[in-house]
Amino acid sequence: MTMPSQVDEIISGGEIASAAVFILRPESALELRAAAGIAGEALERLAVAVRDPNHPITRTVDDGTASFDVRPVAPGGPALRSHVPISAPGSNRVVGVVAVAHDAPLSEAARARLTTVADEIGAEIG
Repeated sequence: MTMPSQVDEIISGGEIASAAVFILRPESALELRAAAGIAGEALERLAVAVRDPNHPITRTVDDGTASFDVRPVAPGGPALRSHVPISAPGSNRVVGVVAVAHDAPLSEAARARLTTVADEIGAEIG
């Protein structure tokens, strides 16, 4: 499964409004690699916002821990955000983040699926 189809699958169940995958480049900058349910100016703002070391997506790279159902730092869009680190296979080295926006707290099934997708993407990008 390729990354864009994985991101489309994340939002297909209706529980998640939008999803974006950011991959860590060699110079330690996050690069937007795929998105679904978000486009245009909102996506451009998000791609710029992750340059801030205090942004929750960027902090997910630093601490390597998933966060679910948190309030966004910027207004607009769905009420909650969740961020799942993407790790390199066989290591704890974080190589990216799956970030999603949603209106209601995520079900355990949705959380598990996000973690699985993050693992699949990690295996793809190595």
